[in-house]
Amino acid sequence: MSTASKVIFFILLFLISAIDIHAAPPEPKTIKTLTDYSRELGSAAIFLETAFGNEQQQIAVGIANKQKKIKAHVQAPFPIGSTTKVFVGVALFQLIESGKLSLDTTLNTFYPEEQIRQLANYQGKNYFDEVTVGMLMQHTSGFIDYLNIYKDPAKALDIYTKNGDHYRFENIIGLAEKFGDAHFKPGAKFSYCNTGYIILGDIIQKVSGEDWRDYVQTHILDILGMKHTYFGTRLSQELQAQIPQGYFAGKPVSMPFSLASSAGEMVSTVDDLRIFIDAWGSSKLYKDPKTLKQQMTKGFHLMSSIVSNISYGYSIMKIGNSFGHGGQTFGFQSFMATDLDNNKSYALGINEAKSDAMALYMNIAGIHYAFDVPSSKKKHAD
Repeated sequence: MSTASKVIFFILLFLISAIDIHAAPPEPKTIKTLTDYSRELGSAAIFLETAFGNEQQQIAVGIANKQKKIKAHVQAPFPIGSTTKVFVGVALFQLIESGKLSLDTTLNTFYPEEQIRQLANYQGKNYFDEVTVGMLMQHTSGFIDYLNIYKDPAKALDIYTKNGDHYRFENIIGLAEKFGDAHFKPGAKFSYCNTGYIILGDIIQKVSGEDWRDYVQTHILDILGMKHTYFGTRLSQELQAQIPQGYFAGKPVSMPFSLASSAGEMVSTVDDLRIFIDAWGSSKLYKDPKTLKQQMTKGFHLMSSIVSNISYGYSIMKIGNSFGHGGQTFGFQSFMATDLDNNKSYALGINEAKSDAMALYMNIAGIHYAFDVPSSKKKHAD
C-alpha cells in the first residue's frame, strides 16, 4: 500500500464511526465502496469477508439495529435467504453420487398421486410426470413461485406475516397451487422458482430418511466445521437476539423462517459462507471431482435476456468467471462467490432488502454486466 493510500485508509477509519475490521485490512477503495453504499441505504449494515489465497479480509460498516443504535460487526449471524439453495443443491448431488437419485429422476417417483401434481397444469394438460429433479434445481419447471406471486414485496410481507409463522410443506405448496397453472411447459425456459426448492427439501427427506436440515447439518456443516450456520426454524432465543434487525426500505421487518424453509431459511456469518464456498470450489464436499465439474459446466440458462454473463445452473450461479449464489428475505440480502481463476472468494450480507448484494459483489470483484445478448444465446449459456 502506498503512503497516500495509507493516509486515505486511516482518514476513512477516523470518519466512519460504524465500522468494524478484522484480519488483514481491506483496501481503502473497498471500504469506500461499502460505506458509500451503506449511506445510500440509510446506514444499512454491510458485512463482507474476502479471501485471496490464505489471506482473509473482513469488514462491517453501518448499523445493525437503528432503534437500539447497535453497530454492525463481522461475526453477526444473518438470514442468507436463497443462498440456502446451494446447500440444498450440494445435498442433492451427494445423494446423486450415492446412487439414490439422479438429475433425471421424475417427480412422480416421489409424488405418484398427491395434489402437488396440479402445479404442472399448463394449457389444459398436466406435465407433472415430465418434471425432473434437475429442472427444479435449475428453475425450469415452470411452476408458480409462491414467494413472488404478488409482485409487490411489501404486500407479500403483510399477507404472509398475518398468516402466522408456522408454514408446513403442504401450506407452501398450497400457496403456489391456488394461483393457477404453470407458466410454461416443463423444461421450456428459465424462471426463478422458490416452490421447486421447497419440493427439493422434501425429496431430500424422502431419499435420505433425514429432514433436509439434519442432512445438511451432518453432511455439510459438521464436515466443514461451520459452527455459526443455523436453520431459522430451529434458532434459540439467544441466537435470534444476535441477528441484526432486517429492514425493507428503512422499515423494520421480520419474515417467518418457516415460510422460506429449504428455499431460504438458513442463517450464517460471512466467515462461514466464505468457508463453504471455498470448500465447494475445491470439491471438498463431493467424493468424485466429476460431480463438481458437472455442476460447474452443465445446465446453465441465462437469467436475463439482455445480460450474457450471468446464468443459473444446478443450484449455482455463474457470474462472469466466478460461481456463487445470492439471497434475499424481506429484510436481508446475501451473496457468496468464488473466483477459481484468481483464487478469490467473497461473502456478503446486508440488512436492507431493498439493496442489491450481487451488484455490490460485482462492483467489489470488478465484474461488469455484459449487455446486448445475441438472439442465438438468449435461452441457454452452457
